[in-house]
Amino acid sequence: MSENIQADPADTGPALTARTPSITAASSLALRDIPIPDYCDVVIVPTRGVAEPDPRVWAEAIFSHENTPLRKRGMLAVRDEAIRLLDMVPPPVKEYVADEVVGGEALIRDDDEKLSVRIGVALLPGGQLLQVTTAVKYRSVRGRIAFAPRRLMHAAAVNTLARRAPTTLRRRSIAAGAPVQTVTAQANRRALGRPSAAS
Repeated sequence: MSENIQADPADTGPALTARTPSITAASSLALRDIPIPDYCDVVIVPTRGVAEPDPRVWAEAIFSHENTPLRKRGMLAVRDEAIRLLDMVPPPVKEYVADEVVGGEALIRDDDEKLSVRIGVALLPGGQLLQVTTAVKYRSVRGRIAFAPRRLMHAAAVNTLARRAPTTLRRRSIAAGAPVQTVTAQANRRALGRPSAAS
């Protein structure tokens, strides 16, 4: 004998809540290190057919000097020249290197006395989307003040860099003389019954 139990819509007691699935935060190495950030953004962009499975390569391409828009490179050159004219030493160019790779995500750590920053660069399943997660924790009031102007444009800047990364990877492949392998090309080769170029 089976019982047919219907939950009362007004019932919000523990029995009904126990049956509802729990919603968890998106998993990222950036949020593993800083679970409750003072600032956080997530940018997801298409890989535009570039079949690069290594998230470390994507992270390096996104934050490389050559991936920076020409306008920003020009502004940095003008700033450095102005600093040299005042007999000051320009700040060194910051290089972002992936400190850790777990599964399909590379993690960049960038800490100083004012801020703790984690940037996770992940290839989402299927290899067609790239997710960049940034988590920032202020270590002092100076950190909050220093990051205030950056937080206004951070997501837009990362979005621009991430969208330019496939072009940077294609340019590097051409410069190295390697054939540019794309997701579409791999699918077409499989459809024709040919082995992929990687195998």
